[in-house]
Amino acid sequence: MSKESRARMVRSAASLIRTRGMTATSFSEVIEASGAPRGSIYHHFPQGKDQLAEDAIKWTSDRVLAHQRECPATTPQGVLDWFIDMWRQTVVASGGAAGCVVAGVAVDTMPDAEALMGVVRATFQSWVDLLAEQLVATGVPSDRARPIAIATLAGMEGALILCRSERSARPLEAVASELKRLLPPSRPGSGTRRTPPAGRSPASARNASRHSR
Repeated sequence: MSKESRARMVRSAASLIRTRGMTATSFSEVIEASGAPRGSIYHHFPQGKDQLAEDAIKWTSDRVLAHQRECPATTPQGVLDWFIDMWRQTVVASGGAAGCVVAGVAVDTMPDAEALMGVVRATFQSWVDLLAEQLVATGVPSDRARPIAIATLAGMEGALILCRSERSARPLEAVASELKRLLPPSRPGSGTRRTPPAGRSPASARNASRHSR
């Protein structure tokens, strides 16, 4: 029960941070949203809100990485489509209100909070690393894969802010189109990933509720 209570608090914190930011997310709201016993938050998170935010980031990152590792694409565009569609699901499911938990912490935390910002930095790094690895596996030259991966992540984070201001997915679609222009032409036979079923976008069948970012 104790572990489940803690897990509920982490999930609730992630949901609140991605819509309100870190400063506007209070312990009392996390307790209310999670249904956890009052006072238990100090038992599970004795180091305070920073510890709760770190766990919310790690929980989110595990889900992002698990999703991206399931990517079946055999082309660079397919890899980007899979990654982009994950964020599209977030925008659509929330009506444009939700952003990224990690970005929510990054922009709402003092730069001298070294431990928390270190978690933010390592998380973004792990996403870029995986995306770059997958691009290389589908034929993108290694010296281009990492810059494209960085641009893709930065583009999605920026698009989420614009989608939030417009309450629309239109900014994300515009950014997605431009990101794909960075890709080299696909080479026949490159990559070893499975081909997605015909007629389905790579991630459209995913349940948006699986990915709270």
